[in-house]
Amino acid sequence: MKLNIDLHFRGIAWLTEIHEYAQQDVVVMLLGNKADSTHDRLVKREEGEKLAKEFGVPFMETSAKSGLNVELAFTAVAKELKHRTMKEPDEPKFQLQEYVDKEMRTAGCCRS
Repeated sequence: MKLNIDLHFRGIAWLTEIHEYAQQDVVVMLLGNKADSTHDRLVKREEGEKLAKEFGVPFMETSAKSGLNVELAFTAVAKELKHRTMKEPDEPKFQLQEYVDKEMRTAGCCRS
């Protein structure tokens, strides 16, 4: 349990530093790795989702080993960046988490 608490506080520290030192318009997405191996993961999905919600950033699980959702994570961030540069003043904000959720549902929750 100590490890999860340490990782949680490290996550908070990283997200705090990003918000404090990065440009205001930086795109942040919290990724949980080892989605393919529940026995090897150090942080539960619920913990990642909670931390992401606390900081108002999107969350998704990935697997570096299998490639699960890796492309989707990069695509989602790229779409957010493109939307920001092309956005008209009255156009609604691109909803990064909604995009990720929709794509995961469309793909049956898992993508490589």
